Amino acid sequence: LLASQIIVASGSSSVMPPVPGTELPGVIDSDGAFALEEVPKRIVVAGAGAVGVEWATLFALLGSDVTLVEMLPSVVPNEDADVSKALRRILLQQGVKVHTGTRIDSISKRRGGLRVTLAQNDDASEVSATHVLMATGRRANVENLGLASAGVAYTRDGIPVDGCMRTNQPNVFAVGDVTGNRLLAHVASHQGVVAAENATGGSSVYHDGAVPACTFTHPEIASVGLTEADARQQHGEVIVGRFPFQALGRARAFGDTDGFVKVVAGAARQELLGMHVIGPGASDLVAEGALAIQLEATLGD
Repeated sequence: LLASQIIVASGSSSVMPPVPGTELPGVIDSDGAFALEEVPKRIVVAGAGAVGVEWATLFALLGSDVTLVEMLPSVVPNEDADVSKALRRILLQQGVKVHTGTRIDSISKRRGGLRVTLAQNDDASEVSATHVLMATGRRANVENLGLASAGVAYTRDGIPVDGCMRTNQPNVFAVGDVTGNRLLAHVASHQGVVAAENATGGSSVYHDGAVPACTFTHPEIASVGLTEADARQQHGEVIVGRFPFQALGRARAFGDTDGFVKVVAGAARQELLGMHVIGPGASDLVAEGALAIQLEATLGD
């Protein structure tokens, strides 16, 4: 096939870490979790990023005995610190055993399932499980595409692109997970529109300053813009506002009061810098924050 314009949209794949025993039956990735025919009795979820906590809350609510293991000091480490603390508390309330600052050293067979060896600092412990879900990240699918022969620059982390989604070759575009930037379905969809418009003679630019991210735990998490820590680092003094769902009449009427809304704004101009929500309907509410940041709205607005 010949083409004057090419759009690369090869996506990403789950990454299995170099842990002994990941080849054993019962050790699965997120794709394998969808193929399960019954709810696991006991499952260890490795990785407390968005994918890991989504599966952890789902299995817990379905009745599994869930152990969540994360190497970093907090769950959902890319979220605002207050959201991370709140989710940890909610996970514990749901019966999930949470181990942060912990790594999986090995997985081995044992009667009736698997033995998972955990290491935290110099301490070791064991957890028995019927399944282990490796939710430890994804990697851009850049191999076996002929990119090098076409002169397209890439690394193992993805294909670099500009705001028009062009690679270093002006007639080759890349969109979605293969770019290694914001591995989100709605981002990939919008990037595809931008690339298609530019490939067919139009003029379109992708802006990533107000891209919302949603994590479908129970309750949901959604965020857009800067965390409080990043806002303080980049802008100095900030204004922080919080509103708990516990104080919201509708949430109390529904009996679903976990969580809060948090906004972060610059102190000087009071421009909205970030919005973070954990609670019912978070993925709907975050659209307001995305619009406000995109329009450079202030707290007064």
